Amino acid sequence: MEEVLQILNPMTSTIFWSIVVFVILVIVLWKFVLKPVNNMISKRQEEIREKIDTADRKSLEANEYLEEQKKTIDRSRVEAKKIIDEGKEAARKIKEEIENQASEKSKLMLENALIEIRSEKDRSINEVKDEMVDIALSASQKMISKSLSEEDHKKLIEESLKDLGKV
Repeated sequence: MEEVLQILNPMTSTIFWSIVVFVILVIVLWKFVLKPVNNMISKRQEEIREKIDTADRKSLEANEYLEEQKKTIDRSRVEAKKIIDEGKEAARKIKEEIENQASEKSKLMLENALIEIRSEKDRSINEVKDEMVDIALSASQKMISKSLSEEDHKKLIEESLKDLGKV
């Protein structure tokens, strides 16, 4: 049994030195490896945090710029619609003005034509009257076979014209 205990019970000096070496190794690793690694990890975390913050800020700025551009586009659309409506209104007014001018011009042309027709009618009537007077004089001279005085001629013409006016 003693042998079993010896196998199970290692030497205390070996255990002691193993513990001392382990503690020294842990201290050395802590001082020279873990602290610089922790510092590097902390720095890297801070850099990543800064980059995320910068990215968030730029994202917000981009969204604000996008909203501003949308508002600008909306204002531009409203202004364009207003300009188009004003153009349509101006075109409508010009069309009405042109139509009114054309209507007035056609009325004026119609009135001028009517005046010209009346004057032509009056001229034609006067020519016909003159012709009738000549015909009446000639016929009356032939019928009477003698020459009438100037006053008799006028009376005869006036009576003929009155008869002709009735016709």
